[in-house]
Amino acid sequence: MQIAPKGLIWRDFKNLQKEKDLFTEPAVEDLLFMQTIEGHSHNGDGAFRGHKFVDTTLNDITEALGRDAFIVRSERQMLIDEICKYAERVIDGENLTHLVNKHGEPLMRCPLFLQWEVNPKDVLKGLYLGGLMDNFSVRKKVNEKFQTNIGGGKPYLIDLRVMEKMNLNGESLAHGNHEDKINEYTERGLIIQDSTRVDFLRHPNVRFQYIRHKKGLGVSDDAAVVVGGLLYSMSVGLGAYLADAIDTLDKYSLKFAEQDDTLAQTIEKNFPDLGITEEDVISFVHLITIPEGKEKEIPDSSQRYFLQVDAKRNLTALESHYRFIMGLSYPHFRISYERVLNEDFYRYVRKRLESFYPSLWRKEKTQTED
Repeated sequence: MQIAPKGLIWRDFKNLQKEKDLFTEPAVEDLLFMQTIEGHSHNGDGAFRGHKFVDTTLNDITEALGRDAFIVRSERQMLIDEICKYAERVIDGENLTHLVNKHGEPLMRCPLFLQWEVNPKDVLKGLYLGGLMDNFSVRKKVNEKFQTNIGGGKPYLIDLRVMEKMNLNGESLAHGNHEDKINEYTERGLIIQDSTRVDFLRHPNVRFQYIRHKKGLGVSDDAAVVVGGLLYSMSVGLGAYLADAIDTLDKYSLKFAEQDDTLAQTIEKNFPDLGITEEDVISFVHLITIPEGKEKEIPDSSQRYFLQVDAKRNLTALESHYRFIMGLSYPHFRISYERVLNEDFYRYVRKRLESFYPSLWRKEKTQTED
């Protein structure tokens, strides 16, 4: 198996700590950097300098950095639980106008959430939309309605020993077409069906691995925030951001589950004021889909890139999105791994919304001119 050497993992971690600044607490910053290292090792970025180690897992990185796996998983799960608890409290009727936990600490430990006031019910709408944007069943419906080719899949609990015997690796599972092989993978023991029987702390050969069912177009998490913000409200956009945070953190947590999707189902079941239809969800996912050939022109920020402070502008991508949606001034700078100019991205989103909802945007333009 192609697993990154400990020395390279350490070097990449130290480089990130030295060169990158995230607008969150150091402990959360480290958790996100560890996930960045996983991506770097798979793609040959950062300290790996073109050398790809496609089977490197967050567990490998945790061990290489001398961290305790249970503690790291627990810290990530705590951040997820705080977002879910916020949603539960709003469902129960609390008017939580800031994105904070029960102790008054900001979710994801991002100080911006202490400054920004939100409509808590709209945050739930964003959590709902964001929690369903990776749902493959939803994506299939988008493809059917709009004749698009969105790809997708879902994470499964897999046995790494079986994966190696089948001459597969994390990269091939994450990027191939596997929809017609899922039953075979289950029968051969690659996919573990009953996660309740697995103690992942005692079984390092078990991993929560994304398996792509169908190759195709992806969606932009930046677009989810900005489209949600422009189409509904900034609070909806922030809810979509928090859904992505859950989706990021649950890749290595205390639960083998798609916790963003689970939260979306909880909101749908228990929040009667949701006001989001299936058609709304389908349209939302269509709007945030990255068009074919535009993969390098549309940003798709990870949690690290959302919170990374631009050294020259002293601003994060998330704050830039907030300012744009709220009609405030913002500096122009490049965001996400794709290094897209934020202004170009906002212009793209505007045009996409105008073409999809022409009457709505004509009305808005008229009101602005008046």
